[in-house]
Amino acid sequence: MRLLGLCAWSICAAAFAADVQVRSVSLLTGGPELTQPSQSQTLVPLYELVGLNARKIELSGFDDLSVAVDAWGSFLPSGPTVAGDVNIAYLEGLTAKKHLRLRVGRQLIVGGTSRMMAVDGLFAEVRGVYGFGLNAFVGNPVERRFSNFTRGDLAAGSRLFFSPGTDLQAGVSLTYVGDKGATVRNDLGVDARWFAGHGLSLAGAMLYSLPEQRLAEIDLGPRWQPIPTVEVLAGWRRTAPDLFLPRDSIFTVFADTTRDQLGGTATWQAMRWLALTGDVQAIWLNQESGYDLGLSARLSPTRSNATSVTAQLRRLEIPVNGYTQGRLAARHKLPAGLALFVDLDLYQLDQPIRGVRTSFTFSGGATYAITRQWSCGFSFMTGHNPYFDSHDELMLKLSYLFPESMR
Repeated sequence: MRLLGLCAWSICAAAFAADVQVRSVSLLTGGPELTQPSQSQTLVPLYELVGLNARKIELSGFDDLSVAVDAWGSFLPSGPTVAGDVNIAYLEGLTAKKHLRLRVGRQLIVGGTSRMMAVDGLFAEVRGVYGFGLNAFVGNPVERRFSNFTRGDLAAGSRLFFSPGTDLQAGVSLTYVGDKGATVRNDLGVDARWFAGHGLSLAGAMLYSLPEQRLAEIDLGPRWQPIPTVEVLAGWRRTAPDLFLPRDSIFTVFADTTRDQLGGTATWQAMRWLALTGDVQAIWLNQESGYDLGLSARLSPTRSNATSVTAQLRRLEIPVNGYTQGRLAARHKLPAGLALFVDLDLYQLDQPIRGVRTSFTFSGGATYAITRQWSCGFSFMTGHNPYFDSHDELMLKLSYLFPESMR
């Protein structure tokens, strides 16, 4: 009820804002869904996605005040079933000559050890002299639909950072999540980013689980752009997948305890119409080795980039299973706001799953900008994979962007 009250207040506050943007997207999809093991049923749900952003709300004591709401709802006629959720709904303000930022409501906590956690609560950040700052949050973790990695009834955390300019930032953070007094996770983290000049930047992050007394994640590597047409990224990343689950989750038994990746990616804009990207990664899963190799090419034969063709080839070999992937995609923009696209994706598994080794997905569709506010589109997808003998899906989309100014 408190969240609904905040949403209602947000809509009212938008009426007093100098800059308001409202968007609405309607989606009608149709395709098979698993209802029981090895059984599927064709469902045709209707989705409605709405969003509101209001800025420059005038209120005494605040230098700036804004509101953001993003929500969705669905209707399934065969049920009939009605569902929905609020992704974000918060009020944010800057005060104390923009040195203090306050945010209340449903929000995503980013940076440090937060792992993009959704909470219903309060966030505060203060920026001091010489680039030092401190932020903190407290609230109730939200189990987001389709992305439910966090459980608990209390989340709190803080990050102390140093950011004297855009070229350098470093921070130390701590996040705690509890459930009925038990610790779901408690992580300590360090992160840093430095632009050294001459196209070279260095970045690193480490996340340490205090209850388990071992590393949950470490990510180190440089990024170098010696000339405008070449970019090289290298790095080493170690993760403990079992530590990304709640400590009391049964799935920690089946998760890998360590995963190491060492390699890099290089991108070369060979010509105006041709870009090449290659990547190579050595992989170790629980001390067993594998590799991941990829190569892609993007062609844009027209000067306006109205037409583009992308070809990709990938080979993944890991102890459990591996695959060879090939992908070919194309997109073409026609005059008067019409765009067409197609995409073919093929997989060949090393070891069959349910007796199937070859999977493919073919999709395509079109989008059309009717006016600056109205746009529509449709897409289709058909394919075959180890879980469906065949998979067919159709989606219709209608979008409306309300005028930016409501005054």
